[in-house]
Amino acid sequence: MKLCVVSLGGESSKLIAKEARNFFDDVSEIGLKNIELCLDDKGFTVKDHEGELEDFDAIYVRGSHRYILLQRALTRALYKKVYMPIKPNAFTLGHNKLLGSLEMQQKGISIPTSFFVSNSKQAKSLLGEVNYPVIIKIPEGTQGKGVMFADSESSARSMIDALEAFKQPYIIQEYIETGEVKSEDLRVIVAGGKVVGAMKRISHSADVRANIHASGKGESVQLDPDVEKMSVKAARAIGVDIAAVDILKGRKASVIEVNLSPGLKGIMKYTGKNIARDVAKALYDKAVEFKKKKESEPVKTKVSDENGFDEQYIESHIERGSLCLPRFITKGVGFVNGDDLVVKLKKGELRITKHNIRKEEED
Repeated sequence: MKLCVVSLGGESSKLIAKEARNFFDDVSEIGLKNIELCLDDKGFTVKDHEGELEDFDAIYVRGSHRYILLQRALTRALYKKVYMPIKPNAFTLGHNKLLGSLEMQQKGISIPTSFFVSNSKQAKSLLGEVNYPVIIKIPEGTQGKGVMFADSESSARSMIDALEAFKQPYIIQEYIETGEVKSEDLRVIVAGGKVVGAMKRISHSADVRANIHASGKGESVQLDPDVEKMSVKAARAIGVDIAAVDILKGRKASVIEVNLSPGLKGIMKYTGKNIARDVAKALYDKAVEFKKKKESEPVKTKVSDENGFDEQYIESHIERGSLCLPRFITKGVGFVNGDDLVVKLKKGELRITKHNIRKEEED
């Protein structure tokens, strides 16, 4: 079994690759910035600076929101051939707070009440209608960046002026009170359809951001069954087998974000668990499951009739009155664009043969 970890070379990616060597026969690490996709009429190739990527049983793609298109394209090209824990569309959903929240809301997962506006004028006109305090943020911020707390309309207006520099739409979200003095949230790591680690993150002083990157602190926590179930459901809604789910727990629990490339150093420190190993084990188990399922798929066999015709069953596809034939048919008979064809038909039957009419005329 072979695994490829495609990433920006961060510490967490290296930890996962290191632990994966306990399960996979071979583990390669490739820089996301070195990936190159080549597309043509015949198909596609995926390369890095050393040449075309080898065949793998699993490919785990990690990276920041700056590489959404590349991550999605790479996964779209390969995810049906090898096991990949993140579906193509998940890169768009996971890196955009608005789209991610919308997807979870439609899947019945509790989220904070949120307003989305496309410009500062709309945002300011909304400020008189919301209850304070509120959280103001931009859709594509990470690690707590671009997240601000406003306890009044006047402070909210000042913050919107400051956020104009990002040239992005705004999300105005209800503030969910968690800790008695400092803000708290839960970070839950989901891998392979189950929770493999969780911690409570506590903000630095009165900062509303509990992110470890924003000087927050963490402590191990035991989740109740409902929050654990919500975490797994949120990851599944976005389309990922491995993710960090961030949850605010006030009067009720609400998911605020699903992180596709979570850092593991902090949560491993505070929980004392080797979560990188759990993630690697989940990658291996899912890769084995994917491979077995692929190998068990029935092989399409050809059946030849007494006249030597290969017989296969397909569903007809008629578009605007024209019968569209699958590529394997035209490839199997050797038809190319411009061939002269003879068509014979009767009710319920169609025969198409190649005829060298032009050659006969030349002779």
